[in-house]
Amino acid sequence: MPSFLDLQNGFYNALSQGLGFPPGSAFQMSQPSPPVLNQTQLWNYFNLIPPFSLTNFISSGGNQFFDDYKGLLSALTGAPNTFEQDVGAACNAAWNAYVGTLPLTVTINQFPAIFQRWALTHGYTSVANKGANDLAQMILDPITAAQLAILQYLGTAPTPPNWDQGYDAFTGQLNSAPSRAFNVSSSTMNSNVSNTWCKGSQSAFFGLWSNSSSSSQESQTFAASGVTVDASFQHVTTFTAVPGQWYSSSAMGDAFSHESGPPWVLTSPITWRTTFGTSGNMQRFASNIIAVSGMYIKVESVATFSQAEQSAIHNNSSIGMWPFYSSNSDSGTNTSASFNQNANMTVIITSRPDVPIVIGVDVVPVATYVGHAVEGAKLYAAATTRHRR
Repeated sequence: MPSFLDLQNGFYNALSQGLGFPPGSAFQMSQPSPPVLNQTQLWNYFNLIPPFSLTNFISSGGNQFFDDYKGLLSALTGAPNTFEQDVGAACNAAWNAYVGTLPLTVTINQFPAIFQRWALTHGYTSVANKGANDLAQMILDPITAAQLAILQYLGTAPTPPNWDQGYDAFTGQLNSAPSRAFNVSSSTMNSNVSNTWCKGSQSAFFGLWSNSSSSSQESQTFAASGVTVDASFQHVTTFTAVPGQWYSSSAMGDAFSHESGPPWVLTSPITWRTTFGTSGNMQRFASNIIAVSGMYIKVESVATFSQAEQSAIHNNSSIGMWPFYSSNSDSGTNTSASFNQNANMTVIITSRPDVPIVIGVDVVPVATYVGHAVEGAKLYAAATTRHRR
């Protein structure tokens, strides 16, 4: 008898194919799939480290790219520098606090000149030139430059991590994207996910409605009988954005390409293994997000639901039902469930044409994410090994 997991896996395969992804692509479904209404919500998808799973249970939180990257930088050391020694501890602390107030339009290449002006006007005249010269040397080292760049995000009023493309670019691309449609039946769907990018691993997923268990009576009744899904989207797009200046691919590549020794601080509890290893917190990333608008999903079930089951479904359908769990919201999504005289269920899920919905992400392993920087980092590390010693 088919299980809810079989149904979930079969829909995953049908959705991947329906969206035009080639076999073996690293597509991960996002559940639930609420409207994306602003830039913060959009960037949160890129900031979430994807689990090793076909489904990302996004309401559970999880590892955050920015926080994990910040921890990584604390465990790295760049080329030796004498900035704090030359300017003094008090000046160094005051300068670091000031950097946290600088707008993101300021780049680290401007730090030497900015430090010189700041020191001359804040009582550190005697170290203005020396500190500026030290900073000019420090920004040539990828690790030190990365540690300087992130200071702008760590002030007394921390700045959230940003990406290079924002909400306007996202909605503009989605509004001009092509349409997609597909249909699938549980009687013919392929539930074999052993050849997927994560070998079928599922960390968590809902049951028939949002926050329900896949082993509930209603979920089992639904999955055990025939189910058909007709899906259409007015627009479907794959949207790409890269991290802002808080992130350095060179620093990350340097760290990834060395499992021990420089640039790692030997006494730090954060190591290559805890970061990039099999249990590490930065093993993979969301390189793209898959977004749709104008969604129309019709789910029909031939199962016979009891009166108690029908009542439970009616009471919970507004919070979202399988497969996208989009709730009834003023922001443009709606889910309804109805039953015919034979107690068979029909679910309709819709979203407005002007409302973006993220239904998944493309997952890439860390080796791919930093690959373009790794070779350069190796060359740099080889060239500076003697200097670091």
